[in-house]
Amino acid sequence: MRIHILFIVVLAVIIGAAPASAQGRRRVAAPVPAANSWAVGGSFGAALPTDPSLDSGLDVAGAIEGYLTSRVSVRGQFAAAWWDITGRHFTGTVKPFYLDGNLVYNWEGGAWHPYVTGGVGMYRYHSTESGAPENTDTKAGLNLGGGIEYFFARDATLTGEALYHKVGAFNTPLAVFNDGSFWSLSFGVKKYF
Repeated sequence: MRIHILFIVVLAVIIGAAPASAQGRRRVAAPVPAANSWAVGGSFGAALPTDPSLDSGLDVAGAIEGYLTSRVSVRGQFAAAWWDITGRHFTGTVKPFYLDGNLVYNWEGGAWHPYVTGGVGMYRYHSTESGAPENTDTKAGLNLGGGIEYFFARDATLTGEALYHKVGAFNTPLAVFNDGSFWSLSFGVKKYF
């Protein structure tokens, strides 16, 4: 429940910041990213695991993106999440850390640029469980999703994204979690160079 309240507060702040930052300034048409340009970004939000014995948690990510054309880019993203173990005969936490490589396609929409993305990644599940030693298990996975960018300045955007990460079962010292898949819902900022 705590993560849902945090998620709603963050969403309200980001939505409120966009119109406030534009007040008092002349509106400039949003630039289309150009071939050979770069961008860096950061985001945070919620990670929603599909395994019923894992509780939703915080997701934090950073990314670097290189544009092949004005519409197509390659993105490298690193992120981490924190989940509590529930409904098992023990307590603990699972902390996935993942590195994704994605292809991104965006559409021009004035200040708004919707996009789709998909790629592959490595997912490292670090577990801490009551009465057991710490453990890690690394798995390969796929991700697919999309989002939107809002240009509030010529070279900066607010972002919103939803990704589904498809990952198989992973092991901890006390259990096998049959599904390491999860949704990540995030909001952030991005700066173009």
